[in-house]
Amino acid sequence: MARPPKPERKTELLDQIVEHLLDKTFASLSFRTLADGLGISSYVLVYHFGNREELVNEIVRHIEARHDTLKPINPENFTPEDYRKWILDSWNWLLVDRNRNLQRLEFEAAVQDAASPSPRGSATKKYEYWHSFTSDWLVNQGLPRERAEPAARVFTSSLYGLQYDYVLNQDRKAVEQALDLLIELFFQALHLALDREAAASSGQK
Repeated sequence: MARPPKPERKTELLDQIVEHLLDKTFASLSFRTLADGLGISSYVLVYHFGNREELVNEIVRHIEARHDTLKPINPENFTPEDYRKWILDSWNWLLVDRNRNLQRLEFEAAVQDAASPSPRGSATKKYEYWHSFTSDWLVNQGLPRERAEPAARVFTSSLYGLQYDYVLNQDRKAVEQALDLLIELFFQALHLALDREAAASSGQK
């Protein structure tokens, strides 16, 4: 009877694979090219991952797991200044060269997933998490849910767009300037919306 793969060895392999792919694409990935790049037998990869589809799925999950470090504790208690600081800290983390390359792989995997007959759905779930995170925070600030949902989508999608901009153009200064403007406009819009809600509430009394 064949011995089951050791989880710790699989994790080690995934770490090595991700490092190997930092300057490569999923489109060029095969057991043969990966085995040659890592200096191991392709049978090792087949043993741990079975087939190419499962290999890619495991790599994507491994890459996406790094975002867990960004998830804040008790975000419902964030003040606007806390939220602003968290965005900037998270963004600085994303701008590190290694994370930029990993984000490129995430975008590639997400586009492929959109056309797959059996999509992973992990990119969609990640987007919805951050959208819900922002929407819930806006509601905690006093914005009605029906206003918070589209506002959160605009902000989340804009952040994704800036990530794509950085992956594509690698112009850190330009992207940071755009982020500063986006944050400024986001909070200006929030303050205006809250003022309108307060005025409407006062008018009903």
